[in-house]
Amino acid sequence: MPKLSDDALMAMLTMERAEAVATMEASEISSQREDAMDYYLGDMTKDMPALDGQSKAVSTDVADTVLGMMPFMMDIFCSSEDVVKFNPAGPDDEQGALQESDYVNHVFMNQNPGFVVLYEFVFDALLQKLGAVKVWWDEHEKEEKETYLGLSEDQFAQVAFDVLQSNGTLEIIEHDVEQGPPDPMTGQPAPVHNVKLLRTSNFAQARVLACAPEEVGWGRNTRTMRDCNYFFHSPPNLTEADLIAQGYDEDQVKELPTFNFASNSEELARDTVGEENFATETANRSARPIKTTEHYIRMDYEQNGKPCLYKVTTAGEKNQVLKKDGKSDVEEVDVIPFAVLTPILQPHRLCGRSVADLVMDIQRINTALLRGVLDNSYLVANPRHEVAEGGANVNTLDDLLTVRRNGIVRVKTSGTVTPLATQSIVGELLPVMTYMDQIREMRSGVTRTGQGVDANALQNQSATAVNQVFTMAQAKMKLIARIFAETGIRDLFWLLHGTIRQHGQKAETVRLRNQWVSVDPRNWKARNDLTVSVGLGDGGKAQQYAQTMGIANFQKELLLGGKTNIVDDEKIYNTAAELTRISGHKSADKFFNDPSTKNPDGSLKYPAPQPQPDPKVQIEQMKQAGKQAETAQKAQLDQQKAQLDAVHEQIQAQADIEVARFKAQVDTMLAALDARLKMTMAAQDHAHKQQEHHMDMAGRVLDMAATAHAHDTKMEVMREQAKNKPKADA
Repeated sequence: MPKLSDDALMAMLTMERAEAVATMEASEISSQREDAMDYYLGDMTKDMPALDGQSKAVSTDVADTVLGMMPFMMDIFCSSEDVVKFNPAGPDDEQGALQESDYVNHVFMNQNPGFVVLYEFVFDALLQKLGAVKVWWDEHEKEEKETYLGLSEDQFAQVAFDVLQSNGTLEIIEHDVEQGPPDPMTGQPAPVHNVKLLRTSNFAQARVLACAPEEVGWGRNTRTMRDCNYFFHSPPNLTEADLIAQGYDEDQVKELPTFNFASNSEELARDTVGEENFATETANRSARPIKTTEHYIRMDYEQNGKPCLYKVTTAGEKNQVLKKDGKSDVEEVDVIPFAVLTPILQPHRLCGRSVADLVMDIQRINTALLRGVLDNSYLVANPRHEVAEGGANVNTLDDLLTVRRNGIVRVKTSGTVTPLATQSIVGELLPVMTYMDQIREMRSGVTRTGQGVDANALQNQSATAVNQVFTMAQAKMKLIARIFAETGIRDLFWLLHGTIRQHGQKAETVRLRNQWVSVDPRNWKARNDLTVSVGLGDGGKAQQYAQTMGIANFQKELLLGGKTNIVDDEKIYNTAAELTRISGHKSADKFFNDPSTKNPDGSLKYPAPQPQPDPKVQIEQMKQAGKQAETAQKAQLDQQKAQLDAVHEQIQAQADIEVARFKAQVDTMLAALDARLKMTMAAQDHAHKQQEHHMDMAGRVLDMAATAHAHDTKMEVMREQAKNKPKADA
């Protein structure tokens, strides 16, 4: 059967868009969001116009509440690198799920302005009921021009070679030759080349964009985006040149009317610096805006009884279907690539209530009270006067109307001018304003105590009371954060993962967790199970840190008790990484080694050390080892003693033999010596006797000689005496 005609399709889309929620023709949501933006900007002219001569002050409760919640919300979702974590589909999918989580977070926060997208996403929801984000795959050619001046012949040859080797991605679009300075070798001028290159590259990545609330709409009775039958998006600021660059038929695009932005009241309410105006035809037609709408609709376009989801792009107020290469731009898609969130869920509806809805009436009341207080204060400070006509002159009223310090009022009679007393009502109104502030704090959870803007808010309060105030305030904001996490944030990353998985056609090397890894989306699994990490904001980090430290201490006790089957290296690293994240550091790798990190050969880069035994068991083992060592030492000593005894006996026996042999030799020698001695002694005795005989004979001879000598001497004396005797006879 033939497909739906363009006319029938245009009629269907026009009717669906007119009936869709969020269009000005179909619901009150547009005017409500416009009022919320006016209240946020402090413009209450519509509801509370100020009279001439009275206070025009406005209480900014909506802005204070929304801006008071934004820091908590942004800290909750952006305080760590991992906004979401994909859960593994099986025991063998742990590393795959971890890598996909890291890469999707990398694409969102680094390749896209993730922080700004989240800020606008959350801000629109808090202020204008619904925030919307679009996820799509952007693939186009990117052209860059490069200019090189003064190239030598060799340098130009290298450039030309690069162009030839570029497979068409590099092209010389301009080239001229000039006379350069003289060559030092030849003295002749050398030619120089000026070259301009055109480098063409294919740009392809997943893109994320926060959409303004008035740009989107959805079919009535829609509960979730996954069961939505109609959704539209009107991209802003698309020009004639943009549509032609996207491949739409040039003739059709040039015939489309110029879009007038000033016709949208929500767009005008957001304008604070006069940017919006009525668009007019200009000489630069390529830059003129054209209203474009993307429709996502479930319909039986093929008319085969099988409705499918299609994307149809139209332009102009009549939703004219755009054409590419002569064919209508109707494309079958798997999902509607939008994620939406609302802070206060309305059961069974896609769009709920905003935080602004909770406090807009408080802002009206506080504005009325504030103006009353200020008007009353003006009257108290500058009261009206009673003037007696009889005592006034022509200058009296002029002097009264000229208010200045130490001014003079000229009168005819003293007492002519009397101030009218105005009773101050400030004391009666301020408690009412305080009460209204308490109601606002109770509704929104944004308190002065939690924001720390009131120095007296914590005076005379116990730590328990202050902690209860923080806990109650955080409970409301944490509930809103959990709603955001389980609705729009979850859908956003689910769409981002699916878009990368569907369109990623090559592996990419990126730096994840301080390591360069190769990521190939073609090997990814479909992910429907993911966990959004929701923190506690600034006020809850101390509590979260304390709770995590409690877990760490309990893990320590388990390890000391030997329960290594409950707590392993990976669990300890997870605790350390969580403490690092709470402390404000994005990566734990600067402080701790991931035990699951592997070397290129597949081995663990940081293997676990050998487990230490129980000290009691270790002491008992040491005792047993000591006893065994003592027994072994004793046995060794006994063995050594037996060996020594055997050696000693052997040595003793050999010594006895040697002693006996030596004794026999000695006895023989002694016998010989004794015989020789006896013979010597006999010889000596004989010689002695002979000597004694000779001596005796010598003695005798000496005696005889002495006797003879004495006789001779006596005779000599006698002769001398005789000689010397006088002669008597003479």
